[in-house]
Amino acid sequence: MDFNNIFIQITVLFLLILVGYISSFKGLIDKHTTSGLTKLIMGLFLPSMIISAMQMEFNPSLLGDIISLIIISILMYSTTILIAFLFKFFIKGDKDCGLYQYIIVFSNVGFMGYPVIEAVLGKEAIFFTAIFNLPFNFFVFTVGTYLLNKHNSEYKFSIKSIISPPIIGVLTGLSLFLLRIKLPLPIFNTLDMLGSITTPLSMIVIGSLLASSPIKETFINKKLYIVSFIRLLVVPSVVYFLLSLYIKNPLLLGVPVVISAMPAASNTAIMAKSYDANDQLASQAVFLTTLISIVTIPIISIVLLS
Repeated sequence: MDFNNIFIQITVLFLLILVGYISSFKGLIDKHTTSGLTKLIMGLFLPSMIISAMQMEFNPSLLGDIISLIIISILMYSTTILIAFLFKFFIKGDKDCGLYQYIIVFSNVGFMGYPVIEAVLGKEAIFFTAIFNLPFNFFVFTVGTYLLNKHNSEYKFSIKSIISPPIIGVLTGLSLFLLRIKLPLPIFNTLDMLGSITTPLSMIVIGSLLASSPIKETFINKKLYIVSFIRLLVVPSVVYFLLSLYIKNPLLLGVPVVISAMPAASNTAIMAKSYDANDQLASQAVFLTTLISIVTIPIISIVLLS
């Protein structure tokens, strides 16, 4: 396991957040700019990243593993949703309950997920990770939007409300993958370049949101520590012990365990701002869980997967 690689990826995240923090502090980014960047990320960059990431070769010999991974992924999210639901009883009545639950359910599967998977399990695990991550966006824009709107008494869940650009991106990318349709190179390269902006810009937006909130609040919020403990240690441990009863393939077991051990999803603050949830708290959660994950990811990797 290349722990140096893991440390580098986490450090890059912090540096990008720092860029956003300093840019906001110096007046280079204001609230209007942050709001506009959020709309660009959700409406253009993220859908582009999803479609380009799903432009993979369809290999019939891997069909069994592909189906298994998708089922495992759905089971993992079902498990984390149950854990988040149980957590609700500890903070009943908190207006940010839905946001805390979102943090527990969704981890940083993209920017940190792929490089950490490669460092822990090797390059051959990247393909399995891409397949495993397919249900992520579906759950984010269904269960995730529900959780982030729990504070809004006027919000009513409907199928129409989840038809967003990222969901369209998921459906488009999956259709192209299953039909074995390869996009023309100029279109693919354009989508790939647009998608590559998603992670750095998301981190910069998180940093700008942090700048408007006293940083000390991040370290005195006891609920954030509890949620971080659940997100980084409880969830991957539960996922491991449940899956290890039935799965013996080290890659099919290792991928969901490592992915579930990642810190809060990088889109947490972006999603919170999009749905008028507590975006400052969301930014603090991304910051704190990423910081703590420097220690917890190696622990999970060594104890559960060595």
